[in-house]
Amino acid sequence: MFIQKMIPSRLKSNIGHGGNLLRSLYLKLLKPQPQAHKASGSANLLKGLLAPLTLLVCANPTPGFALSFDDIQDRGVISVAVYRDFAPFSYRENGQAKGVDVEIAQVIANGLGVRLDLFELSADENVDDDLRNAIWKGHYLDRKKADIMLHVPYDNELARRNDLVVLFAPYYREDMVVARDIKKLGKDATLGHFRYEKIAVELDSLADIYLSAAFGGSVRNNVLHFPTIQEAADQAIAQKAFGLMGPRSVVEAALGAHIAQYDIGKIPTPGLSRESWLLGLAVKNDYRQLGYAVGDIIAAMVMDGRMKALFEKYGLTYTPPPASFYN
Repeated sequence: MFIQKMIPSRLKSNIGHGGNLLRSLYLKLLKPQPQAHKASGSANLLKGLLAPLTLLVCANPTPGFALSFDDIQDRGVISVAVYRDFAPFSYRENGQAKGVDVEIAQVIANGLGVRLDLFELSADENVDDDLRNAIWKGHYLDRKKADIMLHVPYDNELARRNDLVVLFAPYYREDMVVARDIKKLGKDATLGHFRYEKIAVELDSLADIYLSAAFGGSVRNNVLHFPTIQEAADQAIAQKAFGLMGPRSVVEAALGAHIAQYDIGKIPTPGLSRESWLLGLAVKNDYRQLGYAVGDIIAAMVMDGRMKALFEKYGLTYTPPPASFYN
């Protein structure tokens, strides 16, 4: 069960600018941005890095707003927030909602015996803003809130910054990887090869920031920058670059049918402070009973292999969270 694994938040009243730069930035970079392409976008690095926290005393839940576990059972519907236009996790194809997170949301609804109301969230400046808009306050235009939110970094620092939510039930581990063109570079190529060959990245992403400074800046001139990871992948497929760096799931999704042409994996990245991170769910801090029930559903999916099968259905490599979450 996830009862002991939920991260209880503590309000951090004065967030400083100190600490390792990449450590500070990674939470910002793990949030998808809306776009028309298949793979996710990274947030703008310089906007809203330290989100202001506003305390809000919420009124009793009403239809269209976040509900407690008992209210959900009585009403017969659960609202689950997923990111809009965030393939392969949540997107629309011919008007139909698809993706890993969309299917997880449906399993949650089925497990609770209620109907799914999909809350498609347009990404804001950072994850803190998204938690505010989806979970504890609602967007200023309509104040509508979801009961739970998917694809939230399971991280103590993020939890401390957000006093009004609880992070729980990490369901997979994301890794920063490099896809290397096998025909051009062979197997097991290192980042050192890109002192001489081009590598594509999404503009202002964690990969972009890292490669601009790595190895004393010796790779910088060979880094090609594109507005989205899909555009970066398209250039790699067209042989304009021979490497692609980013989170594994979006790199694999962006390469699509061309994935076999690449050696994809984690490689030595000296100086990169966060090479992997966990993704899980969030719930309002006074709806923990709902979190416990949903956490058990997620745990069952991870342990019985359904989560792995779901990722593979969308052509993604699945890396589970540490086994300690289920002991």
